[in-house]
Amino acid sequence: MPAMILAALLTAQAAAAPPAEVRSVLVSVTDEKGAPVPDVQRDEVAVLEAGVAREPTRVQHDERPLTLSLLVDTTQVMSTIYRLNVVGALTGFLGHLPTGSRFAIWTTGDRPTKLVDFTDDPNQASNALKRVAPQGGSTMLDAIVEASRDLKKIEGARAVVVAVTGLGPEFSSRDRRRVVEDAGKSGAVFMGIQFEAGPTSFEDRQNYEYVLDNLAKDSGGLYQTLLSPMGMDSALQKVANEIGSQYRVSFASLPEAKVGKIEVKIARPGVRVRVGPRQPVEH
Repeated sequence: MPAMILAALLTAQAAAAPPAEVRSVLVSVTDEKGAPVPDVQRDEVAVLEAGVAREPTRVQHDERPLTLSLLVDTTQVMSTIYRLNVVGALTGFLGHLPTGSRFAIWTTGDRPTKLVDFTDDPNQASNALKRVAPQGGSTMLDAIVEASRDLKKIEGARAVVVAVTGLGPEFSSRDRRRVVEDAGKSGAVFMGIQFEAGPTSFEDRQNYEYVLDNLAKDSGGLYQTLLSPMGMDSALQKVANEIGSQYRVSFASLPEAKVGKIEVKIARPGVRVRVGPRQPVEH
């Protein structure tokens, strides 16, 4: 009789226990040279949520269509290097995005301008970029917010924002903290490439670095500072590697568990893991 009562109690407790809640996060996995790491398996992955170990339930390479917003510095300080070092590098980068990718191009000279609406045609992008005459001061910080909001309207795709800036005078209307807060709501992964094309004030440099660095860290993206715009091809290749190394990691949590910082570790030597935004769970 006692055994039957114990069994009944255990059954009742199991029935009353809340089912596990599956949560998901985007991560990029690269090797020590920055190249994508292929075929990451579930038994190689460890997940911590708010410091508590969680069981991975699924690890899959992210094959969702890519939607990308490319923000290009087209200000006066870029006039001598824009066509020489930037246009060709950007066109080559767009031409090597994953099959099915769509991208929009924004320029930042004088005001944020959506130069090319979402397309999959690199030639259209190249022709549009070649027609731009760099002028005025930068509105890169405003453009980051506007492009992020525009990107958020597109559902069912993985979203990436790539911002390329040569520094220079910044005339955006938004405070740098507000930029990070507002842009971060988009759920996009942010990639920043920065180099010095002309004289820059200490305050403007701080603002650029604060925004690009924090958005990259918060979203699991990549922030690169170049010694020269001649490094554009290499920097964009690293961005392409990051995009090609994205995985969706799902794990079992508890409905009542507080959503906290997520850490993901891969049991392979020399790998680097960047944890990005939370993702909708695929059932």
